[in-house]
Amino acid sequence: MTLQSNYHRPVLLEEVLQIFNDVPAGKYLDVTLGGGGHVEAVLDLREDLGVVALDRDQDAIDASSRRLKRFRERVTLLKSDMKTFLQGDSTQSNGAYQFSAIFADLGVSSHHFDETSRGFSFSGHAVLDMRMDQESELSAFDVVNQYSQTDLVEVLKQGGDVRYAGRIAREIVEHRPIIYTDQLAQIVSAAIPQQAVKGRLHPATTVFQAIRIEVNGEFDQLRTLLASSRKQLIESGVLMVISYHSGEDRLVKEFMRAATTDHCSCPPKLPCVCGKTKWASPVTKGPLVASTDEVEANPRARSAKLRAIRKVELQKGSR
Repeated sequence: MTLQSNYHRPVLLEEVLQIFNDVPAGKYLDVTLGGGGHVEAVLDLREDLGVVALDRDQDAIDASSRRLKRFRERVTLLKSDMKTFLQGDSTQSNGAYQFSAIFADLGVSSHHFDETSRGFSFSGHAVLDMRMDQESELSAFDVVNQYSQTDLVEVLKQGGDVRYAGRIAREIVEHRPIIYTDQLAQIVSAAIPQQAVKGRLHPATTVFQAIRIEVNGEFDQLRTLLASSRKQLIESGVLMVISYHSGEDRLVKEFMRAATTDHCSCPPKLPCVCGKTKWASPVTKGPLVASTDEVEANPRARSAKLRAIRKVELQKGSR
């Protein structure tokens, strides 16, 4: 029986479990452990699966170790980011592992928003931080107070598709030093024309998102995950990614489209040397999104998109 966690409510859980119903037995990799909700549900579903689960946040490791204790030797929890682990630079790296599935629930956990002192939310009063790994050097304070105005514009555009990025960056530079989350939120709100503020979305939402993505190198982490997935998956293994940001989803969509499309230009019936032969088949025809009921129960699921592909090595000439 899957338990609810105060750390993070798993998103698109039923959709994820439906895909996990059809992955090979063995050990799978969860690169975004969080509160352990997805892991717990998968291990309850499949007794023939074990997991190596990663998280950069020691709080997540501690919370999940208690939650998943009953699964004992089926669970290995590691404090690591996905890039370090997948490139084999971790003190507990992947070694020779190949996995029956790789699962990623990108973005930030509910815990990070709810724990005001971590500096992820603009709704409280806390020092700008936003580090998923509290041992990391770069913080939101550094980005806001040390980046040039030009670099800030780039961060806002790349990580948040932020409208009025130039105006916001200029106001940030003019009001330095900026120490607290609510202080930054007020500066952002003042920089945006009132007629441009529409709906329920706070003007600072996308700005905080963009800064968080920069602090934690989230796009770089995702690129490493995608590039490593073919090597890390066993035959018929499945890659599943839940994204919340248009830039993330674009990377995932383009990668999966390339993996499932044959662009090989080598002579027929000869081994492929161009490296453009498709190596996967689609599991989801398009992104799976949260139902109306799920969004009502968990508004943070509103922007979630789940995509998945299955590794199927195809020989040259089999098309």
